[in-house]
Amino acid sequence: MFSMLIERCLRLCLHLRPAGPASYAGHVRSALGALLALLSTALVTRAALGGAGGGGAGGALPYLIAPMAASAVLLFCLPAAPLAQPWPVIGGNVVSALAGVACAQLGDPLLAAPLAGGLSIAAMAALRCLHPPGGAVAVTVVLGGAAVHDAGFWFALMPVGLNSVLMVLGALVWNNLSGHRYPHVQPVARPPEAGAGFASEDLDAALDSYGETLDVSRDDLAAILAETEQHAAARRARLASCGALARPVPALLSPDMPLSAARAALLRHGEPALPVVDAERRPLGVLSMAALVAAGGGVDRPLGQRARHATALLFGRDAAPTVGELIEMDLVAVAQDAPPGALLARLRDGARQVFVVDGEGRLAGMVRPGDLLVGIGAESLENAA
Repeated sequence: MFSMLIERCLRLCLHLRPAGPASYAGHVRSALGALLALLSTALVTRAALGGAGGGGAGGALPYLIAPMAASAVLLFCLPAAPLAQPWPVIGGNVVSALAGVACAQLGDPLLAAPLAGGLSIAAMAALRCLHPPGGAVAVTVVLGGAAVHDAGFWFALMPVGLNSVLMVLGALVWNNLSGHRYPHVQPVARPPEAGAGFASEDLDAALDSYGETLDVSRDDLAAILAETEQHAAARRARLASCGALARPVPALLSPDMPLSAARAALLRHGEPALPVVDAERRPLGVLSMAALVAAGGGVDRPLGQRARHATALLFGRDAAPTVGELIEMDLVAVAQDAPPGALLARLRDGARQVFVVDGEGRLAGMVRPGDLLVGIGAESLENAA
């Protein structure tokens, strides 16, 4: 039992590590914006409160409540978060303050403070203005002392409401000046494009099954997923042609090359066949290892080859046989700009290698089955089929 507890604690510690790389320049910008907004909010609220304002001591109302610093974290570090938008900030803080004032009437802070925190969450959720610092506002009201209690429900407007409005205005100015949109405009929801890996109902079902409130809106999440699909499609597009998957041909044969040299090339590169090309690299056919083996028996040689060999012997010219005598015309080739499905079809027909030609018919490379598997993933293979 004790060992299981230790194991769970260790796993929890692993989850406490930073979620990702820090953008120090962005954090400095956020910190400076929060500082200026908090300072401006305090100065304006103190002026609005007049002689009644103060730091919270001596019976004076505070001109800056502590939860505003928590709101600043959201407003300046996460301006795109749903919990940092104007209505959650202003509505959440004011509603929570009202809940705190109501609970403070119970008198005993030990009961009133927890009740205020719970009611504030329920009220914010019902009004769709969930804002985490709002819970702290509710407890602050209960524990705020005599000055806060004497102000009653007015405290929800001054200073809580004014603080919240000023912080939102500060975030509006600072974020837009620094290149971050605020308030965050929700992207226009659109159905996923044809061929995408998910549909709108799939996203809704995933969010429902997640069972938690995420700090990202449904439309923002859909936009992120759609953008991910576009990047993935762009990456796959770079491998969406046969030419992108082709490798250089290890050796080229010419029709007048001696068979002994061609045999050595086939053995050296371990290829089942090599292309035979003309002077402009246009393929004429292939010379296969199977053809060489068959030619070695003599009886199975093509009639034309045997006739030329007999003529050479008759006139005393036992010339070395050339590639042109054994060339096979069934070269398996695809166009350079053809989709990978063309390769897949040839390989499914039993081809052990497929040659790729450019727009002018010149040999551009070759593809083996392994090249197709390495170049594109299983999903691309399914789409290509």
